[in-house]
Amino acid sequence: MTTTDTATTLEVVRRRAFSAGVPIVVGFAVAYVVVSFLSRLAIVPGSNVSMVWPGAGVAAMWVLARAGAPARWVTYVLISLLTMLVVFLTGGTPVGTVMSGIANAAQAAVFAGIMRLKCPEIWFSGGTRALERSNLWWFALAAFTAPAVTSPLVQVESFTRGDGWDWALMAMWIARNTGSIMVLLPFALVIGGWLLRRKTGTARRRFADLGWSVRSTPTEWITVLVLSPIVHILWFLVITDTAVVFPLIALACWAGTRLPTGLASLHAGMVSCWVLAMTSWGLGPFEESGSPLLQVTIAQLYTIIVCLIGLALALDRDARALLSGDLRLARDDARAEAARLETIIESVQDGIRVVDRDGNLVVRNPAAARLLLGTTGYEGIHLREPIPGSEMRVTMRTLDGEPVPAERLPYRRALAGEEVRDLDLFVRSGAGEERILSFTTSRLPESAGAGVVTVMRDVTAEREELRRAARVQAGLLPQTLPDLPGWDLAARFRPAGSVGGDFYDWEELPGGVVLTLADVMGKGAGAAILAATTRSLLRAHGGHGDVARTLAATDRSMATDLENAGAFVTCFRSSVDGATGEIEYSDAGHGLSVILSPDCGSRRLVANGLPLGIAPDEPRSTGTDRIAPGEMLLIVSDGVLDAFEGELERAWADLPWDLRAGDAVDAIMEAACRGEVGDDLTVVALRRHAVLD
Repeated sequence: MTTTDTATTLEVVRRRAFSAGVPIVVGFAVAYVVVSFLSRLAIVPGSNVSMVWPGAGVAAMWVLARAGAPARWVTYVLISLLTMLVVFLTGGTPVGTVMSGIANAAQAAVFAGIMRLKCPEIWFSGGTRALERSNLWWFALAAFTAPAVTSPLVQVESFTRGDGWDWALMAMWIARNTGSIMVLLPFALVIGGWLLRRKTGTARRRFADLGWSVRSTPTEWITVLVLSPIVHILWFLVITDTAVVFPLIALACWAGTRLPTGLASLHAGMVSCWVLAMTSWGLGPFEESGSPLLQVTIAQLYTIIVCLIGLALALDRDARALLSGDLRLARDDARAEAARLETIIESVQDGIRVVDRDGNLVVRNPAAARLLLGTTGYEGIHLREPIPGSEMRVTMRTLDGEPVPAERLPYRRALAGEEVRDLDLFVRSGAGEERILSFTTSRLPESAGAGVVTVMRDVTAEREELRRAARVQAGLLPQTLPDLPGWDLAARFRPAGSVGGDFYDWEELPGGVVLTLADVMGKGAGAAILAATTRSLLRAHGGHGDVARTLAATDRSMATDLENAGAFVTCFRSSVDGATGEIEYSDAGHGLSVILSPDCGSRRLVANGLPLGIAPDEPRSTGTDRIAPGEMLLIVSDGVLDAFEGELERAWADLPWDLRAGDAVDAIMEAACRGEVGDDLTVVALRRHAVLD
């Protein structure tokens, strides 16, 4: 689109907006002129000021309706010019005519500024959003401030005549225009909103629907609208004491509490018309208040009070009704959500149990009842304990067979601030069934009672599979020691779980032995499968003392498997001559082998190749050393290194030099297991007897 096309499009939009706004401007201009002419029929005796000025309310609605329109200043110019026209045609002086136009335009501008600043939701609605409790008092402030700020302008004519400051005239201007805005604008906003909903097809179809938040009937509404003006007329015909008029405010309370908000505004308008009319005729309790100017001012104040009371009560009732509706919706949503959660929890196969901060049972689903109480558990989600003491018959043991004391139960540990994740326990239910349950607990926030939710899962079958796998893996480890006089050999393996990715092996050769320790990346069942594969290939390619050739052949054979698994294997393989102590080794990225001397010295056997699965076509090299009498070859996995926080020397720092291989292995494993075991642990020790042994 070219620049010319864009300009043309904008011009079309402007013309359409102007065309759409013309009927609104004309309509408000006609309404303003009509009500202004009618107002000029009731001039306060001795002045050139009207007793009533509904034009103030029409002007306020006009500026709201044109809030989003371009060139809004035109509205204020029209208000000023039309006011001057009406005042001049009805006998106004030149000065009074000009100042009336300026004052009314300024009054509309001040009102618009306050509404835009403090009630933007009404301002930007273009006069189609009714008042609410939250903006009523800002509206009242705007309705009072606009006349109060502009009231000195009506004193200019008095000063030009030399009459000085007229406080009564100023008070009457403020009361008159404030009352006009407060009586007319709320009802006009209701009508504007109704017209918008009618245009969009969302208007209420029935008369009774107007009172959605009112516990009354249209019959009562009509009664109030008819009876209240009649009572005011009769009262003003009989009563002449100003103090006695205020019991009539009870009618405003009745209207505010029983009528819809729009009709409450209409009631205030009807009462205002009759009160002001009868006061201007010299009837009613305000006739003895003083001058006609003061009488009208008091009558206007009375109408403001009636309007404020009615609006405040009606809007407060609407707000409460809206809040009650929201609360009902929230309650219904909460009930529906609770029903959904109950259905979900009931259908979950894992047991779910919730206790409060004092350890009392709050919720337990059927799966939890079945797992804890046996096949005779209860159906449905239960609140509190169905049968007192029913869970006391449940006993728990660790997998080592140790009873679990009450203070170490999973939920009590969580209440004490301890994190419990995937804790396996033997559980004997009240029905005598025994199974392995995995417990995971989480603390609830304070807003939810600060208790504990426990999820328990039956892992009996899974653990049985793992136990069988562990027995198979244990069966793959060497079961007998080689016949190697003058040497002492020992090894131990402890997986992080039921099975692991470490393994050790030895093969007896004539006059010597081949030792192997391998560590598959990772742990668990997957690593155990790769470890078994590595062992099988090492044995298949072994049977001789060339350790480098065995590792190279094994690396090539399992390269595809390791690549598919995204894993690698570190491995230390050594051939030891029993007679001389000569050792040949090939280290595939392991680097955790050391020879310990009786004088507390140590020699690390450094890695001389990459792990298996990294570069299967690379040649393997061989390193050599000698184990002297009294020295010990010690090989560990990286789990031991982690247990000693990366300081491998700590593993043997405190070992006596003359320990047998089995004692050294036991001591190192015991020290490594003192902390939290996060990886597989493997230790292999080969000690050559000292001469005195």
